[in-house]
Amino acid sequence: MPHSCDAHSGALRHHERGRVEGMVVLRLIRRRLFLVSAGLLIWLVALASFVMLADLPDPKHANGQTTSPSILILDRHGRLLYEVIDPNGSKHVPLPLADIPLTCRQAIIATEDSRFYQHRGVDLLAIVRTAWLNRNDLAAMPGASTLTQQLARNLYLPADERSERSLRRKLREAWLAWRLEQRYSKDEVLALYLNTTYFGHFAVGIEAAAQAYFGVHARDLDLAQCTLLAGLPQYPAGYNPLENPEAARFRQKVVLGLMVKDGHISQGQAEDALGERLAYASAPFAIEAPHFVMWAQAELERLVGRERVRGGGLRVTTTLDLDWQRQAEEIVRRRLAQLRPCAAGAHGPACDPAASPDRRVDHAALVSLDPQTGAVLAMVGSPDYFDAGRSGAVNASLALRQPGSAIKPLTYAAAFDPERAARAGQQPWTAATLIADLRTVFLTAEGEPYVPHNYDLTYHGPVLARAALANSYNIPAVKALQFIGVDALVDQAARMGIPLIADFRLLASRAAGLQSVDSPLANPQFGLALTLGGGEVRLLDLTAAYAAFANGGQRVTPFGIERIETLDGETIADCKLQTANTDESEARSTEYAIRTTQYALRTTQYAIDSRVAYLISDILSDNIARIPSFGEQSALEIGRPAAAKTGTTSDWRDNWTVGYTPDLATGVWVGNADNAPMKDVSGVTGAGPIWRDFMTSVLRNTPPRHFARPDGLVRVEVCADSGLLPGDSRLRIANGQMTDGQIANRKSVQSNVTVSPGHPVTVSPCPHRRFEWFITGTEPTEVDEMHRQIAFDVRTGQPAGDDAPLAAVRWQTVWVMPDQYREWAAENGIPQPLLPGTLAPTFQPPTSNFQHPTSNLQLASPDPNRTYRIDPGLPLDVQKLPISARPGLDLLAQGAPITLLVDGAPIATLTGPEHTAWWQLARGRHTFQAVATGRDGVRVTSEEVEVYVE
Repeated sequence: MPHSCDAHSGALRHHERGRVEGMVVLRLIRRRLFLVSAGLLIWLVALASFVMLADLPDPKHANGQTTSPSILILDRHGRLLYEVIDPNGSKHVPLPLADIPLTCRQAIIATEDSRFYQHRGVDLLAIVRTAWLNRNDLAAMPGASTLTQQLARNLYLPADERSERSLRRKLREAWLAWRLEQRYSKDEVLALYLNTTYFGHFAVGIEAAAQAYFGVHARDLDLAQCTLLAGLPQYPAGYNPLENPEAARFRQKVVLGLMVKDGHISQGQAEDALGERLAYASAPFAIEAPHFVMWAQAELERLVGRERVRGGGLRVTTTLDLDWQRQAEEIVRRRLAQLRPCAAGAHGPACDPAASPDRRVDHAALVSLDPQTGAVLAMVGSPDYFDAGRSGAVNASLALRQPGSAIKPLTYAAAFDPERAARAGQQPWTAATLIADLRTVFLTAEGEPYVPHNYDLTYHGPVLARAALANSYNIPAVKALQFIGVDALVDQAARMGIPLIADFRLLASRAAGLQSVDSPLANPQFGLALTLGGGEVRLLDLTAAYAAFANGGQRVTPFGIERIETLDGETIADCKLQTANTDESEARSTEYAIRTTQYALRTTQYAIDSRVAYLISDILSDNIARIPSFGEQSALEIGRPAAAKTGTTSDWRDNWTVGYTPDLATGVWVGNADNAPMKDVSGVTGAGPIWRDFMTSVLRNTPPRHFARPDGLVRVEVCADSGLLPGDSRLRIANGQMTDGQIANRKSVQSNVTVSPGHPVTVSPCPHRRFEWFITGTEPTEVDEMHRQIAFDVRTGQPAGDDAPLAAVRWQTVWVMPDQYREWAAENGIPQPLLPGTLAPTFQPPTSNFQHPTSNLQLASPDPNRTYRIDPGLPLDVQKLPISARPGLDLLAQGAPITLLVDGAPIATLTGPEHTAWWQLARGRHTFQAVATGRDGVRVTSEEVEVYVE
């Protein structure tokens, strides 16, 4: 038995040994397979890495760059504006790190790579965090690039790869970054970054940027300047303070916040830096139209990319006309000088002798563009680009400013729009809509009272929309906005190319991927003051919006580049306007498609009904309608059909004139770069002469053209006082009898009266008429009833009673206003009879200066004790004052001639319903009086009115 057990046990051991040996062999086979696979994988990775990284340079040389060919920026006729000799080196001045202020270094690190001194070129922690946040699109994930990676990308990757969004590019730049930090110290890497980074404005490196933006050396930069520059590398075109100062300041605030967060500065230091007024100016260099060139350069970056621009070798043909540009620059400088006070002992015309010594008017901007395409033909951002003391390098045509009354045409355009009115369930306004220009208390959204005032601090009673817009009356404009609603104006502005303040200011931040940044500018709450210029716009955008009026309603997008080519003549982009053949109601957009030998299409978009556009142009070009506010020969009159609108902010900080012909749209802004107020400089005296001089100069050889009138308009004669149909002059006869307008029984007004049988009553036609344009279907259908035929008793000057003898009765047309105007009429000396049923026993016209028991006469204009000022910027013969008389009802009934006297000498004798003459201003103290003689031979005189003219 033992032997049997031993045999069985041995068999088991033999079997177990075989099994173990088999397992060992299998394990060895697996290990060898693993090693082979690992080796193969390593080999494949190495091969892939070699393929991916083999063409990368060894970062043993610090510059990493080669000289690039030039970029030629030309005007529309091929004349050189500026040559960028080497986009990477023309303004590249390397500095040792010790010459760069510590605050600049800290600002860059806090903004671009806060863990710069804690990693070795690649920040794994930041990569993991960003990868998790962007786990659905790792190849395109933003952020996580360290300062060293950015340096490696800019120095060593090919230009066409730098903007590539791929995992391959990220791995290649990470490898280069690691190699850089193996070879150089952190301080050396930081110095390389600060000396080779592109800051926009053709500036490479911080020394070049300091000179390009501030006209100083980098060693002299302070905290405010450092933090503004530190915000530029991420998006130079969007954060450029010379073109987008609002976005630049917002970005600076972000940088300061990051420095506070990282402990580099205190909150107080950040607030001081943010409050510092920065003066922008570049060190002088040879360039034509510098503001335009820098704007076009930013546009070039947007079209072909920053890296393609840095690669150079481009010929850029712009839209600018160099001849027009030079004229614009000369006119701006000359007219600005004429606004400034004269030095002691000096006299005009190179200065304003009437200006107060503390008046300061340093800045002006001008933009002129083709209203059909949006091509910018001239752009002046300041009178002197290189004037550091006045921030001359700031392009004021791109700065946000309050437009004042220059925004009003957009309000009226929305009010006239029949499509908008239909959506709102309203009847659209017309150019003949009657508006009450009276003291009005509006309620804001917060329930607070808002009482606007007109520029001339007077009320004008019943006015038609044409006169209200042409004369820029404020109260009617607020009523127009109340009629359409604030949202309708915001929408109208957006459709015409004027963005919201919040959208505009945050545009650069959003484009740079900072959508999560909180800002108090978001969702601004506008009120009724928006139509008086309470918002902010750019001159470039406002001029382009007016171009939509000029071209019949099409929105145009301003652009400055016509064609981009290589120096060998290969076309990269040909930017041509293409108008889609579609209806106005279709949505169309503006976009650039940049491909080799491919067009960049900018399709048009209808911003406004073409009929509405024509009505606005017709009003803004109506020189007669604006005479009450601007005179017969104002700066808005250029000797050809031209529409124009001025704007002045209430505190004299901004004034504007924007206007156009069918061939040219031009906008002008005058003010101070630091937003300091000017004194007694309005849109018509400041910006107006610049606009007029430029328009007349450049259009000298262009034949005048009228604005094209679209279909769908009808011309109707209306009463100029009410906007309704004027009626006719026929006689309504009872029992077939008529006695020369006299009546033998009841004497009263013609409307809603009872007349004894056998006695006629004349129907009163409106005495003041004009032809007005209406969108078909909006023309008036009601007949004017504001003008009434009233029978007067010539013996008393009162409405005739039933017992008045026939020989004492005379009929006279009287302007009878609705009840809401009666107080205004009384204040302005306009007699108002009481209608039948309310007629008082004795009618006393509302005035206090009777000179005869049955007659009165007073001056309605000028106001007593007023001071007027002669504007040295305008021809003396166009500066006239209206002298108006208001006769009483008896004098009206008699048709007595009225003589107007100035300093005792007659200047005019007038009859009829109008009693106004124009007197040319003359310095000194002057008295005015009106004189009339009634049929009874009694001489009637008004009280004397005294004014002073400076």
